[in-house]
Amino acid sequence: MADPAALDLPRSAALRGLRRRPGLGWLGHPSAYAVGVCVVSLLSMATTLVVPHLLDPAAFGAFALLGTVLQYAARADLGLSQLADRDLASRPDAPAGRGDELLRASWALGLIALAVLVPAAMAAAWASGRFAPLDAALAVAGGVLGMVAHAPTMLYRAAAQHWEFTTLALLQQAGLTAPRLAGLVLGGVTGCFAALVLWSGGLALLFGRPRHALMPRPRALAAMVRAGLPLFVFNALWLVYMTANRWVSAALSNPEQLGLFAFGANLAMVGLALVGAIAQVRYPRLLAALARAPRHGPGSPLATIEREAARTGLVLAAIAVAAVFLAGPAIRWIFPAYAGATGATVGLALSCVPLGVVAWIVPMAMVLTDDPLAEAARVLGPSLAILVGAIALADAGAGITGQGFACAGAGLVLLARLAAMLRRAGILSRRGARRLVALQAGLLAGLALAAALWLPGSPAFPAHDQTRVQP
Repeated sequence: MADPAALDLPRSAALRGLRRRPGLGWLGHPSAYAVGVCVVSLLSMATTLVVPHLLDPAAFGAFALLGTVLQYAARADLGLSQLADRDLASRPDAPAGRGDELLRASWALGLIALAVLVPAAMAAAWASGRFAPLDAALAVAGGVLGMVAHAPTMLYRAAAQHWEFTTLALLQQAGLTAPRLAGLVLGGVTGCFAALVLWSGGLALLFGRPRHALMPRPRALAAMVRAGLPLFVFNALWLVYMTANRWVSAALSNPEQLGLFAFGANLAMVGLALVGAIAQVRYPRLLAALARAPRHGPGSPLATIEREAARTGLVLAAIAVAAVFLAGPAIRWIFPAYAGATGATVGLALSCVPLGVVAWIVPMAMVLTDDPLAEAARVLGPSLAILVGAIALADAGAGITGQGFACAGAGLVLLARLAAMLRRAGILSRRGARRLVALQAGLLAGLALAAALWLPGSPAFPAHDQTRVQP
């Protein structure tokens, strides 16, 4: 990896001021982000658990769909985040000033995205009738501004500058806690997304050096977009895969059933987001190690990737076991209005085992492959089609419960396809890829058996949840 000092990474006056404050030096420790993100994610999960108490299932379904719109808009950087990983983390000869160019490009793409996506989202919301045009506009604006606010964070992550990365990343994620909840309490769904717009916009102005928005360089921007577009397609398809189950459920279910399914899907997404957030601070170090160390051998970074993926699956399987036995009583006690979501929630918890492993290694896979566009089509295209088909077939026999368990089976297929891609790229050996898939398949089979034996005999598994409800 290039010398961080030579990269001339941009720092705003607000960030320099924070850096000089006493008592914040601990944020520079490599483990500070992992601990901090766990704390913030737990607070975000608590906020997520409060939201269903404020919204009925039908309104919660619309809220969940708007959340996916915000996530889509947050990917409007057209691959700049992955480009930063490739240029700053895995290449020892990164040119000076590259970070500044990436930050300038993020502002340019953010302004373009606001001008194009906000009117398009409002028109789509009006045509579909799923949610209010104003809410759609706020969700898009919040996502785009979040992307701009994330730009300096991605640079510090790629350059392994832990203090700056940890500080900004935790500030961004804090927006999903008290600010989001306050907006929801004061202004409902509209207030929630308005609060996120204000939070992300404020961070972009404080730490994103907005003067870069006034100095676009069209030629440099075009070159970056061309370089980052294949990475963007891969990342965008991965995001679409993770959120597609809500949209498929929306097409198959009535608003109340969609809200029940979205309840479980949102809990699963919190877990996957936590895995991905921790991986953010881990994989740049592995990329840097790959750039300067032998690629193979027992102690090589590639062997480390396989071991960490296996451990991630085991940890997530332990959490899924708890979900199988405790989800029903917990939902009945804390969220009685969502008792019908028990089966779907358990199925979606099981899906987090293979998908969590994918979330851990997919950022490295995107950067290390020589042809991300072709691999995206080969891995994620068929996997997305299998997910949609599996949900539709399972819904016909078991309603939203079937939808949840279909996500688990489809997730294993995605993991198998990703393992094959890693083998083609030389990241995993043939034997290593087989071991990885076999372990996750065994874990998932055991969890599915436990669910089949436990749930049907439990009063927490409502009979009406096993049937398909017509929209």
